[in-house]
Amino acid sequence: MESNQKDYLETKLVPGVGRMPYPAYRGKDPYVFVSYAHLDAEKVYPEIRRFNEAGYHVWYDEGIAPGNEWTDEIASALEKCSVFVVMITPTSAPRQNVLNEIYYALDDNKPFLAIHLEETELKGGLRLRIGSKQAIFKYNMTDEEYEFKYIEAFTRFGLKRTDEQPENKTIETKKPDDVSIKKLDEMVKDFLGTNKTVNQKETVSGEEFYDDSPEDARKRANGDLVRIDGFDVEHGFLRKYHGTEKDIVVPPSAKVIGSLAFEGNHFLESVNLNQAGLMIAGKTGVFCNCPNLKTVRIPATVKEVTPDMFQYCPNLTVYVRRSQVSSDFEERFTGKEIVYLDE
Repeated sequence: MESNQKDYLETKLVPGVGRMPYPAYRGKDPYVFVSYAHLDAEKVYPEIRRFNEAGYHVWYDEGIAPGNEWTDEIASALEKCSVFVVMITPTSAPRQNVLNEIYYALDDNKPFLAIHLEETELKGGLRLRIGSKQAIFKYNMTDEEYEFKYIEAFTRFGLKRTDEQPENKTIETKKPDDVSIKKLDEMVKDFLGTNKTVNQKETVSGEEFYDDSPEDARKRANGDLVRIDGFDVEHGFLRKYHGTEKDIVVPPSAKVIGSLAFEGNHFLESVNLNQAGLMIAGKTGVFCNCPNLKTVRIPATVKEVTPDMFQYCPNLTVYVRRSQVSSDFEERFTGKEIVYLDE
């Protein structure tokens, strides 16, 4: 019997959910500790399998009783883990066992990653403790974006993949995503009211290393994806800012800003979105987890601004027109101040 087939048969069958993805790792190599609510098993098991098949060792609590108590085994696994990952949902966020594991990991200064499987409002002490930690909002991403994000995070934390891959795993080679490129071009053209293609032949200076996914590497080689002063721009679509400058101006070639474009940047203090034609495509997390961000001015070309664009930015003053904000903006805005430019 093949080893991975044997492991599969040794895992537990959870009533109403299915078979557990893999036995929890119990070796001496670096591993990921996954914290989750057992009631979320149906949502979390596919993520554990994904991590395992990507080549990472994963430990998770295999107990299935909803009221399962904190055990010495959990404490030992948490103490020895290399990276702590918590799966955030409305079910897991208030559960005491999950909170115990989060606070233990934070107090022990473990590399910390929160993966939001569903949109969840964090409250009280939990919000204060993990608001400045790295987060991935899976529910608002494509599978490709999500995979790139968590692998990027694990790599930054120093976690390496194992040399062994599941023997029956097939690796799919994707064809170039020409459809998505056309859609990006169409979005920019529609916004600008022109049939001209945005010029992406800009010089990329001082950038010799890219931690790219294979698809992004292909796009960069073809000139579809370029890095300009730390900004990754694809056919006028601002994908991500990777720089470390405190005060930045979005390059004129970026006409559409995507979700999570500035997510997790702890260097930013002010962002000039540029007054040239611009729109914000993402309604969630554009400036998520930017604890030092102090100033963002919204240009008149942006039609709608929602509070979800500015999650976990406690020092932020946003300059905006009252006509641009959603009806719940003032109630749900969690930054420092709102300044209305038309008053």
